[in-house]
Amino acid sequence: MLDRSFFLQLDRAREFDGQVTLPTEGSVTANYAWTRRRFNDTLFPDRGYGLAVELGAGYTLSQEREPFGRVRARWQNYLPLAANSERPSRLALRLEGGAVLARDNTPVPATQRFLTGGDNAVRGYALRDIGVPQASGGVAPGRYLAVGSVEWQRPLWRNGERTDWESTLFIDAGAVADAVRDLKAQVGVGTGLRYNSPVGPLQVDLAYGLEQRRWRLHLNVGFAF
Repeated sequence: MLDRSFFLQLDRAREFDGQVTLPTEGSVTANYAWTRRRFNDTLFPDRGYGLAVELGAGYTLSQEREPFGRVRARWQNYLPLAANSERPSRLALRLEGGAVLARDNTPVPATQRFLTGGDNAVRGYALRDIGVPQASGGVAPGRYLAVGSVEWQRPLWRNGERTDWESTLFIDAGAVADAVRDLKAQVGVGTGLRYNSPVGPLQVDLAYGLEQRRWRLHLNVGFAF
């Protein structure tokens, strides 16, 4: 399945760094999105891949109009292991990257920059909890994004019959920075269960964020790419 779309996007954003509210920034961009899905099942995939690419170009809407570009790509692959054995398993691999291309002083809105963390990104961290560290202790969106994940998915069996349950082990890593040299991965590791419900996989994961040194429970329903 192949999807393509073209769209215009208008952004306005105001950031708060914990102490001071920054000026409102805006932009207008023209965007192209391309997605290819080659999964063997739309609800319960166990082989195949998906690839998505987004390209954008536009201008900031501050007092000085500055051009900038933006690119983001996602890839996910299911790789069967021991497919000919009585009890096969699989690896779920995921990569994501993004970049904002602009001069250092270009006021690109926060909504055009990147944050990561959470259920479908880097488990062990809260949603959008990984970004550029601020003096106030919070994080701000950054111009570069890198995310990777490896997950071993193993069906559970009972009395020689395959059940609707699966166990998982995973490691996620993600980084956000304003310069490529400053990208530093924050890692989460954990385990979980999957239940093949009528609406898609019900996912329950327990993950430990190595940098924050705390456990988080993550819940998700269904498969989407």
